[in-house]
Amino acid sequence: ATMLKTLQKLVVSGDMVGEAIVPYYRQILPVFNIYKNCTKNIGDAIDYGQRRRINLGTLIGETLEFFETHGGADAFINIKYMIP
Repeated sequence: ATMLKTLQKLVVSGDMVGEAIVPYYRQILPVFNIYKNCTKNIGDAIDYGQRRRINLGTLIGETLEFFETHGGADAFINIKYMIP
């Protein structure tokens, strides 16, 4: 979870940083694809861990959104190719 938060901060830290990470999507995204569905199904209960942002599936979704918005024109295509 800490690595995902660090990647999010890295992508938004500079103007071209998101685009500079795009060539490394082939190493990063297969691992995201494995763990993207690791979410808790708690029904209508309250997840108190939500404020600490420790749910792996949710963090991967947020990180992919950061990659998509800050990665430039080719980011969306690469993400959809690696994570259907």
